[in-house]
Amino acid sequence: SLILSERATNPVGKPPEAGVIKKIYVENFMCHRKLTVELCQNVNFINGANGSGKSAILAAVQICLGAGAKRTHRARNLKELVRKEAGSNCAGAKVRVTLLNRGDDGFQRDVYGDTITVERSISLRGGYNGYKLLDDQLKEKSRSKKDLDAMLDQLNIQVENPVAVLDQEEAKKFLMGKEEDKYAFFIKATELERLDQTYASAVDNIQDLEETKNRVSSSMVESKANVKKLYKEWQEFQELEKLEDKILDDRVLFAWSAYNVLNGKVHEQEKIAREIDTKLAKRQQELEKAESTLNVTDDEENVLKERMNRLTEEAKEAAGAKSNLEAELKKANAPLKKRQQDLSHMKREENNAKKRLKDATRHLQDARNQVIAAAGSAKTEEARRIAKIQKAEQTLAQARDQVDPLQESISLSLQKYEQLEPHVDQAKHNVSQVQSQLYAVSKKVKDLKSSSGGNSLAVFGQKCAAMRAKVDSMRRKFRGPVVGPLGAYLKIVEGKEHLAKIAESAIGGGLDRFIVTNDEDRALFMKLRRDLNCSSRECGLSQMHQG
Repeated sequence: SLILSERATNPVGKPPEAGVIKKIYVENFMCHRKLTVELCQNVNFINGANGSGKSAILAAVQICLGAGAKRTHRARNLKELVRKEAGSNCAGAKVRVTLLNRGDDGFQRDVYGDTITVERSISLRGGYNGYKLLDDQLKEKSRSKKDLDAMLDQLNIQVENPVAVLDQEEAKKFLMGKEEDKYAFFIKATELERLDQTYASAVDNIQDLEETKNRVSSSMVESKANVKKLYKEWQEFQELEKLEDKILDDRVLFAWSAYNVLNGKVHEQEKIAREIDTKLAKRQQELEKAESTLNVTDDEENVLKERMNRLTEEAKEAAGAKSNLEAELKKANAPLKKRQQDLSHMKREENNAKKRLKDATRHLQDARNQVIAAAGSAKTEEARRIAKIQKAEQTLAQARDQVDPLQESISLSLQKYEQLEPHVDQAKHNVSQVQSQLYAVSKKVKDLKSSSGGNSLAVFGQKCAAMRAKVDSMRRKFRGPVVGPLGAYLKIVEGKEHLAKIAESAIGGGLDRFIVTNDEDRALFMKLRRDLNCSSRECGLSQMHQG
């Protein structure tokens, strides 16, 4: 009952707008060479002799709307449905079914328009053998069986359901078949078979999803191992970076410590050199003073010579000491220059190390992004599959919940239908008879009221008085006399009123007829009938020759 209530139904009094078959066209199909059948939107009846192709039209509708050849009970495969009389030159058969597609229930109206034409080709020589969906301009829009199934589902067309399409074989099984056949008919008609197939398909989908999940989990083992390996390498890079920073710091401290030691020694030697320079200058002054006082005694001269010799020796010693100090200063500056060169070299190595560290960090970031992207996509895929599994399980649970109540409801409905069917048929027959009698009595009463109002011709029909007035107004256009209605020329003898009905039956109900005497008057009278919108039973006409 839940499934039936969800389907779209047409409001009372509103004609169907979508899903109604408008036209059927077959070519080289079964016994038909070419045939086009135009249908109305209501009930259509197709009659004909045996073998004239009535069932072929129904089979064409089934084949075109997705049924297999065996479902038609006319052939084992599609090629057997091709017209045999077409000969060896026949390339195959073609079937088209045009459906209305108007209203809110239409299927993709922006694509197909007011009609959808389904074309099914049956090829004998390897040509296209499938479906085509055409719009209202007969332009091809799709060849997908999936689109055809979606259209049939939205328009609620079920060619596999024997209640929707009941051919001769299915009718025989339903009326005279075994219990198994009737049960199979019941399963198809109530869509329990489709629900069972949906259930089985859902179970298969769940199993496929489980297998896919296991396969993806297995494939992720290698990715996880790769992630761990890359993470370990990243940690090693981090430790290496720390060690390189520490080495650079130690090298800088060592260079500055060596510089400080050597710089201290240089300052000490410079101080000694300054002291020697001061003594040398003092001795030079003394020498100049001694030379200025050359006019002295021999003893004083000897004293002065000794003093001068001593000063000269001291000067030589001071010069030698100065040379030694300069050599030592040069020697002391040599390690300082070397340390400065080492410092420059260390700075270059530091820049190279920073560059290598930057490249390693970039490579590590790229590897990390790849790992994150791989892990993210795998997680997204796994989440999507888990959501799909949960949705399929929910659908499966809903289908299970619907099957049992539906079976019980259908069983009760069938029992009530079997009990009430005879009473309903008898009631319909009684209602039909009463309605016919009521219509006849109402019409008689209406005619009698019209005749009692002064229009005596109204008793023979609503249009008789108007027709008589038309004939009288156009009397000059008729070549001969026009007599009628005939009932106006008959009188009932007083006391014989109870025989009026018998007399009317004996005459044949022609009291509203008119009589003309030539073909021209007959044509003019028929034109007047059309002007008054007379039905085939009103204002009848007979032609008699004057004699």
